Amino acid sequence: MQGYTRRQLKEDKLATTTKDAAAWAAGHKNPVVWGIVLVVIVVLGTVGFFTWRSQLLEKGNIDLGTALRVYGQPLRPASAPPATDGTVGYATIAERSKAAQKVFKEVAGKYSMVGPGRVARYMEGVSAMQAGDNAAAEPALKTASEFGDKDLSALAKVSLAQLYRATNRAAEASKVYKDLEDHPTDTVPKVRAQLDRAEMYEKSAPDQAAALYQLIQKENPKTAAAQIAAAKLNGGKQPGGMNF
Repeated sequence: MQGYTRRQLKEDKLATTTKDAAAWAAGHKNPVVWGIVLVVIVVLGTVGFFTWRSQLLEKGNIDLGTALRVYGQPLRPASAPPATDGTVGYATIAERSKAAQKVFKEVAGKYSMVGPGRVARYMEGVSAMQAGDNAAAEPALKTASEFGDKDLSALAKVSLAQLYRATNRAAEASKVYKDLEDHPTDTVPKVRAQLDRAEMYEKSAPDQAAALYQLIQKENPKTAAAQIAAAKLNGGKQPGGMNF
């Protein structure tokens, strides 16, 4: 038994119990008996699945934490040379984001079936955007925007809308913002999407921006969002029309 892990013992026990149950059922053809045995096998299989998933989740969280540390590493001063003590130092946000993008992509691929992998996919897209790699950011963010986790999906949609704006696709960005307004979440409430959409319209469609800011004031009185909207409206009023 030396070197035999607790996990291996559990797996052996599961396999033996399942095999014994199936063999016992072969000698008891009564349908009721068969039903009981099948329930036992299903339960044992479910226990095994959740044990495997729990271990995957734990490892995924550890690897995601490593990736987040890369993403959040302080930048070295522009005049400072690269570190020589084995630590990694990044001179620019783009350089750091490119390194983080690579790690997040690895975590996302390895743990796609559990939460850490989905968070990593979203962060892969965010990092790619910050690294200036919109071609890689878009598919990652689109994938994350389709996750069943509505809160994470909403965050991905916000980033996707920002990417559309940065690549002169205002119509696509507006569609995303409208969807977020119609389906608010804890991470992206309706007013957040409204503010982003109004900001996008400030130069291209100032009348629409003004209408949205007025709506925000009406729907969210005495809130920070209403104050932002008021400041936008008051600061933009010029003779002859709106000019943000």
